[in-house]
Amino acid sequence: MAISGKRRFDEDKGVRYVTSDNEFEVEVSRALNKWCVTVLQLSDRTVVAQDFYPERWKALARAQDFVRLLNQRNRRTDGDSSTDF
Repeated sequence: MAISGKRRFDEDKGVRYVTSDNEFEVEVSRALNKWCVTVLQLSDRTVVAQDFYPERWKALARAQDFVRLLNQRNRRTDGDSSTDF
């Protein structure tokens, strides 16, 4: 089956994810002919992490991983005494 040369409208759009506590933002954008994943701390807009991926789907997957990890960090510190020995 032949693949159409048409691109979807949202294929070049950037995406932003915000953590559940509104402390961090993870952004996927196009930069330097690659897809850039940037993790920003919202209080002072400091770049915490940044990485580049050749394909959009890899960047989106990594951004969702970052959001998941940042949200887990908050759940673990909210009175989790199960790790106290």
